[in-house]
Amino acid sequence: MAKTLQPIVGLDVGTTQTRALMAGFTPEQGRLELLGASSVPSKGVRKGVVVNIEAAEECIRQAISEAEHMAGLEAEQVHVGLSGAHMKGHNGRGVVAIARRNREISVADIRRVIDQASAVSIPSDREIVEVLPQEFVVDDQDGIGDPLGMLGMRLEVAVHIVTSPITAKQNIVTSVNRSGMIVGDLTLESLAAAEATLTEEEREYGVALIDIGGEITSLAIFQRGAVRHTTVIPLGGNHFTNDIAVGLRAPIPEAERIKRNFGCSFGPLLDSCERETMLEVVNVGGRAARTLSRQLLCDMLQPRAEELFCQIQEEIHRSGYERQLSSGLVLTGGGSLLPGIPEVAERLLDMPIRLGIPHGIDGIVDEIASPEFAVVVGLVLHGARHRSQSTRTGRGTGSLRQRSARLREWFSEFKKIF
Repeated sequence: MAKTLQPIVGLDVGTTQTRALMAGFTPEQGRLELLGASSVPSKGVRKGVVVNIEAAEECIRQAISEAEHMAGLEAEQVHVGLSGAHMKGHNGRGVVAIARRNREISVADIRRVIDQASAVSIPSDREIVEVLPQEFVVDDQDGIGDPLGMLGMRLEVAVHIVTSPITAKQNIVTSVNRSGMIVGDLTLESLAAAEATLTEEEREYGVALIDIGGEITSLAIFQRGAVRHTTVIPLGGNHFTNDIAVGLRAPIPEAERIKRNFGCSFGPLLDSCERETMLEVVNVGGRAARTLSRQLLCDMLQPRAEELFCQIQEEIHRSGYERQLSSGLVLTGGGSLLPGIPEVAERLLDMPIRLGIPHGIDGIVDEIASPEFAVVVGLVLHGARHRSQSTRTGRGTGSLRQRSARLREWFSEFKKIF
């Protein structure tokens, strides 16, 4: 294998699974190459937010350790996904005057107008986690993506601002740090999934990315190359599992098994033989097993799928971009793998639907070329771009190894004491 630089690691701490992916940049080829990946069951996470730091720390450590073992390398820093049911997004605008004599717009002017647009009033228990420029306006000329070097007297910007509870960000950072890793960057998981699955044409002509997780579903709308709307819906794959568990009075693990192996959320996909196929269900408390048909199972799952996409439809309508999504919808996340989900979405929303398969890293195997790995692949791609920008600005990572070693040593001594 060609010589690689320090590996780039993405970490997706989800409600049901914690995934780590390690890739190395090959200078000779100018491409990212897959080095290691892992997926372990999550603990201590509810609705995308860490609620038990010790449990989350253990899952993070295990996921990174397995990826390191597969790659034969040690990680120093990780690029982490940020999500949660309480994430909120809204649009804002800012405007500044260009006072210099030559009227040429500089980097400082761009930063100044973005800062001005970010000066919004938010509750004391929340913080801004992302400020995403949508477009710039120079002297009433709109639709400008990058105004650097242009001449003008007035610079305006439209931005999309995402806020979250302060504790949500602090808890995920603390969990990662306690595992011995350094957080290189925090990125919204919906934006990371978009980075790994969307094309430039889709972003330009209008597309909605829907990331269906365990307990939440994230929606991000892109149009003219920028994020226009984001929101989180408190429904996910676990709600389908719970419906089966309640309807059949079965344990959650048994309900999850039935959903994964036999579940379907769109009745017309089942042929006559499949509808009559009988499934055996293990009951709670050691009672005798029961049987049900696949048709009955589908009747349990389809209403939940319709509820999810009805809420998504309402949110898209509320955003005002309902008629501007020429590229349709892209589905990612483990919840999108339930058979029938794309069909329900297409029927209710009346637009093109496709599953988002992550790309951008060489050597991706079939297990990782799946919508459920879209976020972690996108985090690696985001980390690679972040490193490239840091290199150009002269901010290297030479001291990361020493800091990571000190963190590992400190936490090791801490555990010995207690």
